[in-house]
Amino acid sequence: MNETTTLTTEERSNGLKIVRIQGDLDSMGTHMVESKFDAVLDGETRRVSVDMDEVGFISSAGMAMLLVKGKRLRQHSGQLVIANASTRVMEVLALAGFNELFDVYPSLEEALSALEPAEL
Repeated sequence: MNETTTLTTEERSNGLKIVRIQGDLDSMGTHMVESKFDAVLDGETRRVSVDMDEVGFISSAGMAMLLVKGKRLRQHSGQLVIANASTRVMEVLALAGFNELFDVYPSLEEALSALEPAEL
Protein backbone atom coordinates (compact mmCIF):
# COMPACT_ATOMS: atom_id res chain seq x y z
CA MET A 1 0.00 0.00 0.00
CA ASN A 2 2.97 2.35 0.25
CA GLU A 3 3.87 2.09 -3.42
CA THR A 4 3.18 4.85 -5.91
CA THR A 5 -0.07 4.60 -7.80
CA THR A 6 0.14 5.79 -11.40
CA LEU A 7 -2.22 6.49 -14.26
CA THR A 8 -1.32 6.32 -17.93
CA THR A 9 -3.54 6.93 -20.92
CA GLU A 10 -3.78 5.85 -24.50
CA GLU A 11 -6.00 7.55 -27.03
CA ARG A 12 -7.25 5.64 -30.04
CA SER A 13 -7.78 7.31 -33.41
CA ASN A 14 -11.56 7.08 -32.88
CA GLY A 15 -11.38 9.19 -29.70
CA LEU A 16 -11.75 6.28 -27.30
CA LYS A 17 -9.41 6.59 -24.32
CA ILE A 18 -7.88 3.81 -22.26
CA VAL A 19 -6.97 4.74 -18.70
CA ARG A 20 -4.53 2.30 -17.09
CA ILE A 21 -4.16 2.43 -13.34
CA GLN A 22 -1.24 0.73 -11.63
CA GLY A 23 -1.20 0.39 -7.84
CA ASP A 24 -3.71 0.55 -5.03
CA LEU A 25 -6.74 2.81 -5.20
CA ASP A 26 -6.83 3.51 -1.48
CA SER A 27 -7.14 7.12 -0.29
CA MET A 28 -3.48 7.92 -0.98
CA GLY A 29 -3.37 6.15 -4.35
CA THR A 30 -6.58 7.82 -5.45
CA HIS A 31 -5.14 11.20 -4.49
CA MET A 32 -2.04 10.42 -6.60
CA VAL A 33 -4.03 9.84 -9.80
CA GLU A 34 -7.21 11.89 -9.52
CA SER A 35 -5.95 15.12 -11.10
CA LYS A 36 -4.42 13.19 -14.01
CA PHE A 37 -7.74 11.37 -14.47
CA ASP A 38 -9.50 14.76 -14.55
CA ALA A 39 -7.13 15.89 -17.32
CA VAL A 40 -8.12 12.82 -19.38
CA LEU A 41 -11.76 13.88 -19.31
CA ASP A 42 -11.35 16.94 -21.48
CA GLY A 43 -14.26 18.41 -23.39
CA GLU A 44 -14.01 15.97 -26.30
CA THR A 45 -13.71 12.70 -24.40
CA ARG A 46 -16.88 10.60 -24.46
CA ARG A 47 -15.73 6.99 -24.15
CA VAL A 48 -13.28 5.75 -21.51
CA SER A 49 -12.22 2.25 -20.58
CA VAL A 50 -10.49 1.94 -17.21
CA ASP A 51 -8.00 -0.93 -17.33
CA MET A 52 -7.64 -2.18 -13.74
CA ASP A 53 -5.34 -5.11 -14.47
CA GLU A 54 -2.66 -3.74 -12.14
CA VAL A 55 -4.94 -2.51 -9.33
CA GLY A 56 -4.43 -4.72 -6.30
CA PHE A 57 -6.82 -3.01 -3.92
CA ILE A 58 -9.69 -0.52 -4.12
CA SER A 59 -11.22 1.36 -1.21
CA SER A 60 -14.24 3.62 -0.96
CA ALA A 61 -12.02 6.53 -2.08
CA GLY A 62 -11.16 4.74 -5.33
CA MET A 63 -14.77 3.76 -5.91
CA ALA A 64 -15.91 7.34 -5.27
CA MET A 65 -13.42 8.60 -7.84
CA LEU A 66 -14.77 6.16 -10.45
CA LEU A 67 -18.34 7.19 -9.63
CA VAL A 68 -17.55 10.89 -10.06
CA LYS A 69 -15.70 10.35 -13.35
CA GLY A 70 -18.48 8.11 -14.67
CA LYS A 71 -21.14 10.64 -13.72
CA ARG A 72 -19.18 13.41 -15.41
CA LEU A 73 -19.03 11.41 -18.64
CA ARG A 74 -22.72 10.46 -18.49
CA GLN A 75 -23.69 14.13 -18.09
CA HIS A 76 -22.05 14.71 -21.49
CA SER A 77 -23.57 11.62 -23.14
CA GLY A 78 -20.40 9.64 -22.51
CA GLN A 79 -19.57 6.29 -21.01
CA LEU A 80 -17.00 4.88 -18.61
CA VAL A 81 -16.47 1.13 -18.50
CA ILE A 82 -14.32 -0.96 -16.20
CA ALA A 83 -12.09 -3.70 -17.57
CA ASN A 84 -9.66 -6.36 -16.46
CA ALA A 85 -10.16 -6.09 -12.69
CA SER A 86 -8.70 -8.83 -10.51
CA THR A 87 -11.02 -11.23 -8.71
CA ARG A 88 -10.37 -9.40 -5.44
CA VAL A 89 -11.18 -5.97 -6.89
CA MET A 90 -14.22 -7.35 -8.76
CA GLU A 91 -15.61 -8.75 -5.50
CA VAL A 92 -15.36 -5.33 -3.86
CA LEU A 93 -16.91 -3.59 -6.87
CA ALA A 94 -19.74 -6.15 -7.01
CA LEU A 95 -20.48 -5.77 -3.29
CA ALA A 96 -20.70 -2.01 -3.82
CA GLY A 97 -23.10 -2.51 -6.74
CA PHE A 98 -20.75 -1.23 -9.42
CA ASN A 99 -21.92 -3.91 -11.84
CA GLU A 100 -25.30 -2.13 -11.71
CA LEU A 101 -23.77 1.30 -12.38
CA PHE A 102 -21.08 0.51 -14.93
CA ASP A 103 -20.48 -1.99 -17.67
CA VAL A 104 -17.75 -4.25 -16.31
CA TYR A 105 -15.74 -6.50 -18.65
CA PRO A 106 -13.34 -9.34 -17.82
CA SER A 107 -10.82 -8.15 -20.42
CA LEU A 108 -9.73 -4.90 -22.00
CA GLU A 109 -10.40 -6.33 -25.45
CA GLU A 110 -14.05 -6.99 -24.57
CA ALA A 111 -14.45 -3.51 -23.14
CA LEU A 112 -12.98 -1.91 -26.26
CA SER A 113 -15.19 -4.01 -28.52
CA ALA A 114 -18.24 -2.88 -26.57
CA LEU A 115 -17.26 0.77 -26.90
CA GLU A 116 -16.41 0.63 -30.62
CA PRO A 117 -20.02 0.69 -31.97
CA ALA A 118 -20.52 4.05 -30.25
CA GLU A 119 -18.39 5.54 -33.04
CA LEU A 120 -20.95 4.72 -35.72
